[in-house]
Order: sequence, then structure tokens, then C-alpha cells
Amino acid sequence: MQDDDSLKNKQSTNFTIVDAPDISLAEGENAGEVLLHFFRALGWNGDDYVDPSKIRTTHDVYYRLYDLMYEKVPNAISVGFHMVNRGPGVDDHIPQDKVHLLDGWIIPALAEGVMKHVA
Repeated sequence: MQDDDSLKNKQSTNFTIVDAPDISLAEGENAGEVLLHFFRALGWNGDDYVDPSKIRTTHDVYYRLYDLMYEKVPNAISVGFHMVNRGPGVDDHIPQDKVHLLDGWIIPALAEGVMKHVA
């Protein structure tokens, strides 16, 4: 097992720690909007590209998002694949109800007139 100092050296990426937002869906919203609400609550403007691999959180937060999606689409495989591809990552070293936003989690949208990236 590695000590804390060797872990810090391997994780030299800068990040911001924020509280995990409470997310809910309004009547008529679909499962995919769970992550859109989550990203917006973290500070995404809705236009720039989100790199979900640079958003890390706890198992509890991850499964709260999963459960909200599952309520709308009760297909564990579909929701699981969506979360793996678009959802935040999980890290056992993150404090309860926190999210780590690694530098570069938002990439500015391309110049006007060029196709916009969506989360």
C-alpha cells in the first residue's frame, strides 16, 4: 500500500473541490438531463465541452445520479453504459458529498460557426 505522500506525487493535477449538488428532474424531463443538471450545477455554462473523465466524486454521489436516471429508464445496462461514458468518475479518496473538478474539466467551445460540442 502506498503512503499519502507518494499518492500526492502521482496525482500532481490541480483540482477544485466543490460540494456535490442536489439534482432532481422535473416532470417530463428525461434521464439524460440528470447529467446536464449535474454539470450545470458544477459550473458548466451549457455551451462548452465537458470532459467527464476530469470530474471525480464518491460512490454515493455517483449512485444518486444513477438512481435518478434509473427512475426514468429502468434498464440497468443502458443507464450503466451512459454513466460510464458520460458520468463522473469515482475515487475512494474524495470526502463524502464532494466533487473534484480537475483542471480542464471544461473545454471552451470552438469558434462561432463551428459545430458546438455537447456533454
